[in-house]
Amino acid sequence: MIYLQPIGLVSHELLVKLSKELERKISKITGGVTILEPLDLPWQCYNPQRRQFNSTCILKLMEPRWITLGIISEDLYADGMNFVFGEAELYGSRAIVSIYRLKGPRLFERLVKESTHEIGHVLGLMHCKNRYCVMSFSNSLYEVDLKTSEFCETCKSKLSIRP
Repeated sequence: MIYLQPIGLVSHELLVKLSKELERKISKITGGVTILEPLDLPWQCYNPQRRQFNSTCILKLMEPRWITLGIISEDLYADGMNFVFGEAELYGSRAIVSIYRLKGPRLFERLVKESTHEIGHVLGLMHCKNRYCVMSFSNSLYEVDLKTSEFCETCKSKLSIRP
């Protein structure tokens, strides 16, 4: 089961649309998708100098279920990085994606890609060298837009996903 955890103000309509897409894409492995009640912004994770929230700090505050995917509209960073689109616990249970830098006419498409990417990490996948695979690392919107929302054949085989 994937639990979508809105953090702060996140459009419920966007979450419903995302839940339906994630169910369609990866429910064979994860089961269904449930949208949880929103959490307040975790101001203890906010860095006023950077004007960003620390993604690692937020992950630690989220209740660990099998897969809990936090969705936040605020800007995120991780130690050593200017920003992150998201972060996940490799082989863990929690991940987070920010829509802050994904905005624009391709917001939903980008959100699906980054959500699928972070869930892939929770399921044990590392970054993929195939730049079109959803598991490829993205450091810019150009790279997010370049990749597809699908796992490549190599990543699929590691997850035992069949078309």
